[in-house]
Amino acid sequence: MWNRKVLVTIFIIFVLLQPLWSISNLREGPLWDPFSSTELLKERNFFRELSQEEEEALKALEIDLVTVGRGDPLYVWFGHTGLVVRDKRVDRSVMYDYGIFSFDDGFYKTFAMGRLNYQVWATSALARLNQAVSSERSVTKLKLNLDDSATIETINFLNFNVKEENNTYLYHHYRENCSTKIRDIIDKAVGGQFKGWATSIESPYTLRQLVMLHSAPSPLIDWLLNFLQSGEIDGPITLWEAMFLPAVLEKALLNFEYLNSAGEMVKIASDYEVLNEEPLGVRPTTRSEWKSTTLPTFLVALAVALLLRGLLCLSRRSKVAKVAWGSLTFLIYLVLGILSLLLLFMVSISNHDVTYWNENLIFATPWLVVMAIQALIYLFSKTSSLKHFKRGNTFFALLMVVYIVLKMGFPTLLGQQNWPAILTFLPLFVANSSLISKRRS
Repeated sequence: MWNRKVLVTIFIIFVLLQPLWSISNLREGPLWDPFSSTELLKERNFFRELSQEEEEALKALEIDLVTVGRGDPLYVWFGHTGLVVRDKRVDRSVMYDYGIFSFDDGFYKTFAMGRLNYQVWATSALARLNQAVSSERSVTKLKLNLDDSATIETINFLNFNVKEENNTYLYHHYRENCSTKIRDIIDKAVGGQFKGWATSIESPYTLRQLVMLHSAPSPLIDWLLNFLQSGEIDGPITLWEAMFLPAVLEKALLNFEYLNSAGEMVKIASDYEVLNEEPLGVRPTTRSEWKSTTLPTFLVALAVALLLRGLLCLSRRSKVAKVAWGSLTFLIYLVLGILSLLLLFMVSISNHDVTYWNENLIFATPWLVVMAIQALIYLFSKTSSLKHFKRGNTFFALLMVVYIVLKMGFPTLLGQQNWPAILTFLPLFVANSSLISKRRS
């Protein structure tokens, strides 16, 4: 009877806590940006009669797509891409690069708020390529075969876009980045055929899984990125959405054919060339296949939970065990509590829409900071704080059990792929709860 009452109480509290999770209802969608690809391209005409001067200039102009591989800082783990316009008349190549940002001018504040401004610049292609080579990153290029008018208008649009009054846009990791900007330009240049083709091809991976191909070599960063992002990135996608990754865009272009103005099906890409190969062992490699991290995460969390449980059992007889348990528990719960505060901030205040409706808020709450303090107080022989700490863990353990049951029963409603986070928190809550001792009695 006691267990039934507890479960009913937990379920009621679970329902009452939904306003915290559902705070996303109050959030706006993605911010409107007058300089997004959609807004800038919608009035452009890529199919018009060329002047004699333009036709003459066209003979010396060439557009290449350059793809740069993974770098060392987190913001270049996913690679980079740019368009290079070569003018053979003056032997000059200019790179149009949509990945420019600065750590100055309030970068960290705007990033935290999800309102990060990026820019497109026109710079020396040779200088940019030398920079990539000196960083030991892979570099490849391919030539874009566009209709004559589309080639001229693509170059005109790029020159329009790099003007100071037009060159700043609101960055979005999945919808407005260096790769999607170029994807949208190319689609406009072929009259929408690129999007029509790409949206007919299902991606084998979700956005989350595609990110994990790049983040998995660094388990802590991988766990954090998964923890902060909601089920918004877990739905099925097509090749079109997957092209937020430069390597996916490049591969898609190598496979794409379109109907040109002469009524012929032609390949859009030619003259593929490897300009630089990344030396072996320089950095972790991007994985070619996605693998779940749920089991490894659970095993690590279980080992930590068992260690804490063992130290807690010994704490009444050993001062060393008590200090070790209190210190480790304080540190772990404090870190998890701070991450919960960060998540709550991103969901409720920032414009990081990929965090909205994050199910992790159901069990990852700022109360963990209070529980961390309770564990620390126990070091000073305050047994009452340990009782409160155990009660908190018992509550969250039972809450998570109810959540897991509902998640398995309603996979469409609770479809976020957050099992690594679930199986990080649950062993800790159970190990530090009063459930085990009650069962023994």
